Amino acid sequence: MEKFSISNIYTDNKGKKTIDINPLPEKYCSFDCVFCPLGRTEIKTDESYYLPKTKDFIIKLENILREGKIDFVFINPWGEALANSELINIIKIIKSYGAGVRLLSNGYIFSYPKYWEVLNLCDEVIGETAALTEQDFAKFQRPMKGFTLEDYIGNMERFNKKFSGKFILDITILGIYSNNEEAIEILKEIINRIKPEEYFLETPGGKYKAMGISPHELDSIRKKLIIGGSNGNFNQGRES
Repeated sequence: MEKFSISNIYTDNKGKKTIDINPLPEKYCSFDCVFCPLGRTEIKTDESYYLPKTKDFIIKLENILREGKIDFVFINPWGEALANSELINIIKIIKSYGAGVRLLSNGYIFSYPKYWEVLNLCDEVIGETAALTEQDFAKFQRPMKGFTLEDYIGNMERFNKKFSGKFILDITILGIYSNNEEAIEILKEIINRIKPEEYFLETPGGKYKAMGISPHELDSIRKKLIIGGSNGNFNQGRES
């Protein structure tokens, strides 16, 4: 998506009239993942900020909500949407028009109390995971200093225990690093810890395709991960 953008209305796979929104002018994120389709992180942070053009963005969004009879708004950001301090007001406006809210985040800062009110307004929250060892986490996801893989998984685990909405886990499969039996067992442990209501798999595509795996391999992993009644799906990888 473009910066500070709103997509056209589309029908999602559940038949809901949906729009995607990006409430950020630049890529704010606590990670700088090697395989991110959005490119390098411009502002590496776990804080939130007042972003001056948010007011104009809200006016545009409210006009669409007023006219479009939207069922769901997917906050699919250019980085970490929680970096926008006005996100809570954006969500409240969306809800005032009767639309549901789905929020995508990398999930690390779910443990920060200052974000709980915002997250709990959402109907669905998507967290992410990719690297499966501390070494690979530092190498491929390039988090802020002091961040660890153990805290990353633990933060999502603790959040989901308190979250009353639907928690979804987005798992990125990284070629040889998570396409083996040992990696699959680690993924099973992560799913069992976090206990998402739903999870899906993807793998890097586009110019990062070399770090990904084939659709056949991805489907094979998905079948091995169907545990405990979890609902698993898979995607080849986002291009944007």
